[in-house]
Parts: sequence; C-alpha cells; structure tokens
Amino acid sequence: MFPRTARAAAVALSVAFGAVPAIAASPATNDVVATVNGKQITRSEVVEFQQSMPQLRQVPLEMVFDQILEHLINSQLIVAEARKQKLQDDAKVKEQLRQLENQVLQQAYLNRKVEGQITEEALKKRYDELVKNAPPKEEVHARHILVPTEDEAKKVVAEIQGGKSFEEVAKTRSSGPSAENGGDLGYFTKDEMVPEFAAAAFAMKPGDVSKEPVKTQFGWHVIKVEDKRTAQPPAFEEVKDELKEQMSQEMIMKEVEDLRAKANVDIKKSEAPAGETPAAGAKPDDAGKGK
Repeated sequence: MFPRTARAAAVALSVAFGAVPAIAASPATNDVVATVNGKQITRSEVVEFQQSMPQLRQVPLEMVFDQILEHLINSQLIVAEARKQKLQDDAKVKEQLRQLENQVLQQAYLNRKVEGQITEEALKKRYDELVKNAPPKEEVHARHILVPTEDEAKKVVAEIQGGKSFEEVAKTRSSGPSAENGGDLGYFTKDEMVPEFAAAAFAMKPGDVSKEPVKTQFGWHVIKVEDKRTAQPPAFEEVKDELKEQMSQEMIMKEVEDLRAKANVDIKKSEAPAGETPAAGAKPDDAGKGK
C-alpha cells in the first residue's frame, strides 16, 4: 500500500529514485506545475517519474501527485546546490555518472529492440502454443485432518464414521494450518502434493473419506475428497503480463548472444590468491590439492 503520510511517501520516493528507471513515454501535457528558482517543473515530469517506478504505476496519479512533486522540487534544490559546489567535476562523481549513462543507454537500446515486436498478436500466438502443448490436468478438491500418530488418526476415522462432521473434527483435531477452514485444501493437481497424499486423494471419489490413515513426512492424514475436475488453462488476460515479460527476456538474451557472437571477447583468468574462495565451478577437492 502506498504510504499515507507525506514523510513516509517522501522516504519511499527517495529510496525508489536510487534505481535506474526504465524509459517511459509521457502521455502528459507540459503544463508548468512548479517553479524552483526560475526553473520549471512540468506535469509531464511528474507523470514520467510515476511511470518509471513500478510500485507507483498502478496508483492513480492524483493520489501521489503532491508527493512526487515535492520529491522533484527537493531534487532540483539538491542538484542545484551540488552544481554550485562543482561536484559534477569530482572524479568519483564523474565515474558514477559514466556508469549511470551506460545503464541508461543499455536500457534504451534493449527497449528499442523489444519495442514493436511484442504485439498483441505475438502474445496471443505464444498463449495458444502454451495451451496446446500443456494438456489439461486433473484436479482434486480435498480436505484433510493431520495428526501426529496413527492411533490418533484411527480415532479420527472412527469419529467421522460415527457421524461427526469432517469439518468440525478438522477444526478441533487437525494440527495443519488448514484446520480453521475445516481442513480445506482447495483444488490441487497431483504434482502439487507429496506422493503418498496425492496417490490416496486421486484414487478416491467425491464424497469419500479415507478408511485408513495416510502417512507422509508431515504425519498421519485422514482425507475427504469434495470434488474432481479437469483444470482449465488461465485466461489470456490473466497471463498476458507474464508472457510479455518472458518474451522480453528471451529477446534480450538472444540479442546479447548475437552481440557476443560478433564481438572479440577476451576474458583474463587468474588464480585466486592464497586464502581466497576458489573460482565458481571448482570442485570441492580442488581447493585441497597439494596439502
């Protein structure tokens, strides 16, 4: 949740500003919203800052407008004072600016390579391929009662067979985190549960309660199957952002591979000085050779 107080908001924005923002298009106008010692700050600058911060993008602009504007004003005052003290000529500052420029250039280059290639059509094509290559899985909706011993589990079975509600017994007897919900585990696929539990649950029919307790690494389970169904793939809109991220990463990796293939890269390797950690990938007994 976005901080409610101006102080908390200012701190959050100051921390966020330490990261290099992605380059974002500005849909805003150039209306002047503040002037600092004669230098103008426009509405578009406020919007650009908001869009550059992932944690602020989904927040309505008017909710954070004042906090962002305060941050931009403070930033201008600090930068102006820093320039007055000629910090831009400091060697360390120059090196930091050089590194920052490289990061911004890298981000701009990659954005330009990806931009335009990840269309709605491309995303839907990827979605259709994934759905086609991922056969639907069976899901079970089950409840369970988890107890530490087999004897206690058998008593639980007897109580349920004697007419007690599975849900109520789960609330009073189960040691699992689902106890307060009557042991409800919701829907799950076979590979989402430990093998012993999954084998028992998927062999049962809706309405069945296990007659014999099931032992797993967590203890002894009494299981009730509520329902079975074939899982449907998530809707396109639900996974659209994830697909976009995946495709972006793939394109970036491909671009880096292409650039390296055309480049002359010479990596100088040297042995680690005595007492330092061996290079990544060294076998454990490599460090003990010669002893």
